[in-house]
Amino acid sequence: MDKSAKSKLVNDIENRLDDFFGDEIEAESAPAVPPSMQKLKSAVLSIDWEITDACLTDLISETNALLPHFEAEPIIHALLRMLRALGGYIRKRKAQSHQDAIKRVMSVFASLETLVQDRNLDEAQRRQIVAKEIAAFKKLKEQVELKRAAKNPIPAASNAGASAPAADMNSVLAHHQLKEAMHAVEERLNSKVSALKAELASLQQEIKTLKH
Repeated sequence: MDKSAKSKLVNDIENRLDDFFGDEIEAESAPAVPPSMQKLKSAVLSIDWEITDACLTDLISETNALLPHFEAEPIIHALLRMLRALGGYIRKRKAQSHQDAIKRVMSVFASLETLVQDRNLDEAQRRQIVAKEIAAFKKLKEQVELKRAAKNPIPAASNAGASAPAADMNSVLAHHQLKEAMHAVEERLNSKVSALKAELASLQQEIKTLKH
């Protein structure tokens, strides 16, 4: 991948991840021990077995430890950031987190493991894997936002305020239609008056003719 294409891919990924669920997931200090994919895998499998603060904290810590080692590989770096974001979201929301969040953790880790272990994949295949995860990640974010909106509907007063501009527009339109209707009536009256004047002038001319 050339430098400009890699930069575009990094920016595209970063923009999606920075807005995850509207929650800011802060990076935590990486552990002093050397990073290990096996340790990350253990943390992920622990979550699949039982969701606890301890295993979620391990997930985030192991992810943070691996991030600097894949700084030059934007695709793997993106998947690690997804895992960290998902771990932070689940730890924060706990039982209120979306039911598909754990599935996303498992899927993202599976894709990450494939990319790290299979170095024979070409760039197009690697990008296809991360694109699939980003699409699913975005879909989950949208579902979470819809769920939030359903739980926190806009107050009636706000709805009334939102409809005020529409009411004003209707009032202006009604006034305009009334003016046009009055103008049409006025034109019809003027036309009738003109016809009566013409008829009167004709009658006066006939009277003058009879007198002679």
